[in-house]
Amino acid sequence: MATRRSISPERYEQPYDPFDPPLDPIEMSNMSRRRSPAERGSFEQRGGHSPGTSRVSFGDTPPGAYFLPSESPTKQYAPVPSGRSSSRAPTYNSGGASMYSEGSRLKPYKTMDADTQALVDRRAGELAQWNVHWVTPASIAALFIAGVLAAFGHHIFYARLDGKPADNQLRMIRYGTALAFFVKSTLVGTVILCYRQRIWKTFRTKAMTIKAIDGLFSATEDPTQFVNWEMIRNGKLATFMALCSWLIPLASVLSPSALTSEIRTSYEATQCNSVASLNFTHESLYNFRHENEFPGSSIAYYNTTDVNGTTPGYFDYYDQPSKNAKRLAITAAYLGKPATNTLASHDSCGDGWNCTYSINFEGPGYNCEEVANSSLPDLATGAAPFNLSKLAPEGNTLYYGDVDLGDYMRPQIDTTDQGEPKDGPPYPESLGVFQTEPVLWIGYAINTSTPYPDDSPHKDQWKNVQEPHIFKCVAHHTKYEFHMNYTDNIQVANRTKRQWVAPIVNTTVPMTDLNSPPSPSSDFVKPQDTEIYKLTAAYHALGALLRNFLRGEISYNNPYFVTKSDISETRLMQPSTSYPVDDLMDQLQNVFEEMILTLLSEPHLVVADKQSVPCSKSRTANVYVYHAEYLWIGYAIAVAATLLFIGVGAYSIVQNGVASDTQFSRIMVTTRNPTLDRLSVGACLGGDPFPKELTRTKLRFGVLLEHDEGEDGMEGRVVYREGPLGKVEHCCFGAAGETKDIVKYGTYAGLRKYLSGKREEVGTLDEKKGLLEDADEEVFHDAEED
Repeated sequence: MATRRSISPERYEQPYDPFDPPLDPIEMSNMSRRRSPAERGSFEQRGGHSPGTSRVSFGDTPPGAYFLPSESPTKQYAPVPSGRSSSRAPTYNSGGASMYSEGSRLKPYKTMDADTQALVDRRAGELAQWNVHWVTPASIAALFIAGVLAAFGHHIFYARLDGKPADNQLRMIRYGTALAFFVKSTLVGTVILCYRQRIWKTFRTKAMTIKAIDGLFSATEDPTQFVNWEMIRNGKLATFMALCSWLIPLASVLSPSALTSEIRTSYEATQCNSVASLNFTHESLYNFRHENEFPGSSIAYYNTTDVNGTTPGYFDYYDQPSKNAKRLAITAAYLGKPATNTLASHDSCGDGWNCTYSINFEGPGYNCEEVANSSLPDLATGAAPFNLSKLAPEGNTLYYGDVDLGDYMRPQIDTTDQGEPKDGPPYPESLGVFQTEPVLWIGYAINTSTPYPDDSPHKDQWKNVQEPHIFKCVAHHTKYEFHMNYTDNIQVANRTKRQWVAPIVNTTVPMTDLNSPPSPSSDFVKPQDTEIYKLTAAYHALGALLRNFLRGEISYNNPYFVTKSDISETRLMQPSTSYPVDDLMDQLQNVFEEMILTLLSEPHLVVADKQSVPCSKSRTANVYVYHAEYLWIGYAIAVAATLLFIGVGAYSIVQNGVASDTQFSRIMVTTRNPTLDRLSVGACLGGDPFPKELTRTKLRFGVLLEHDEGEDGMEGRVVYREGPLGKVEHCCFGAAGETKDIVKYGTYAGLRKYLSGKREEVGTLDEKKGLLEDADEEVFHDAEED
């Protein structure tokens, strides 16, 4: 350590010189010399102060600046010599020389923490920087863009759900709500950032009470601040922005309601590629010996002259309807409608869809016509195997069906268990031949609601007028078109086209001699004509199943009915009256068509077929429905308001010259004002209740008018620190009378701090070293080494 020099008492007694080398207490106690007048003069010539003059604060002037003593008669700046810099600032407890003379009335302020003191010394001389840091504008832009993108994402998410089945509704609502709250959060965050820029602009232009300032600082967090009329009056735009920060979240409440679920029917015109249809020509090719080539069950059972099919000239001939055909026909008769395959709707329309389409095919049908009634009795003569006299009112028959004239005889010949004739060959020429297809002769009576007159001979037997009818039905090759509709797996078939092609067997049984063979024989259908024969056999089998229900009669023997026909098992009879339906002829044709359509329900029949047809599909389901206007009403208002406030925030940043915040650090640096320190006496805990007289104190954010103090402690003239950059002033909150407007790009630094009525020395260590080296280099070296 360097040897300390003794300082004479004369130096200790001299008036305070701000450029004296700092002395520590040890050195002060060992002072042995005074500085001579010559020494002091040489020091003043180097730019020091004369005794008794006030010193200048160096705090806001960068290294190498010029310093002007506040009372310099020359008003000239003295350059700071460029001395060597020190690596550290001397600490309060240093044993070396102090930068403050103990004889001075200026009381030094030192922290008890060496690192903090070093930071204080290093920051001394800093100037306030006029620049808009990129973080705040970037945060505003990023939050706004994120909010807008999330709003469009919310729209796209709901648009993709529109019309789709409303599955996982709770999950989708959660996703939508999350997006809505994200939009709300980002837009509110954007507004708050812009709002903070605006309130600093307001603080610069309006003097307000502390209570109103509190309101602006906390209005975005505390809605009770909106009752502060002074805050509203002095910060109208800022208050409106704060209010909108509370209202924008309403968009997050409105937007999830844009997605609802409704029962809705959607339609689609497309191609149904696998609809059930019928193709009776498959029966023409059917051979029970090759089941693998003709999968499915035939409508008819056959006998054969050779079960193995190897004998030359063998042939198969019709025996009876198959069990499957019988089952399906009986099902249709008992249901009163076509039977439906449970998978028909799924196979034809697809899962969950309803559909409509048309199918076309050729099959058997009955061409019916009326031959006699009560208005045309002569038509019955010789035209039918019975006449009107058999029917009510002349007879007691309500229904009569003669449906077996010329029917295929069964059995044709005695057969073995395998269906081969027991005798032969040769076989009878008529074996298996369809000589005719029986005509359906149907007679029935209609019970009208008109009573017989008293003089009528039928009044005692029949209360109301009975109308007899006779019609016949001839089996034909028929072209059909059916419009099929499947709704909720329920099949509804409507015939849209029916065209008679030709009789199945084009022969006639003479009514005058029922024992005579049909004619002409050339139109007989023989088993040797395999394809035509098997098609005829299929048609004949279906006709035979219908005739099983039609043959017989129903009569009325007063007072009871006698039923000798299975027609009562079908919908062709009225259960309430035991009379046939009034439109029996039309309904008989429909019942036969229902039996044919029932074949569609069995996909394992030989006649089963698949078609690809145009179809119209529809689906009624609980689906998502997106109301875009509900989403965008809230979002559009929120986005537009936020965009407007971004403009306000940008304007405020430009006017302020800086981008600021309301964090503690910003409040700390903007409240460095001795006046506020004095006002805060007794309220340093910051607890409630806050002194009311303080809340009524008006403050403004501006440039503090700092005053010098005389020997008596009274404030004098306004003092500015000046240098090449001009006046160096301090910005803070202060009373309206002690602040003036902040000038953009002005030179501002820190507070000229008053302690015990004197100013504290400020400035960087480099600045101080340069001055001290010229004053007393050796003393400074001693302090540095210590």
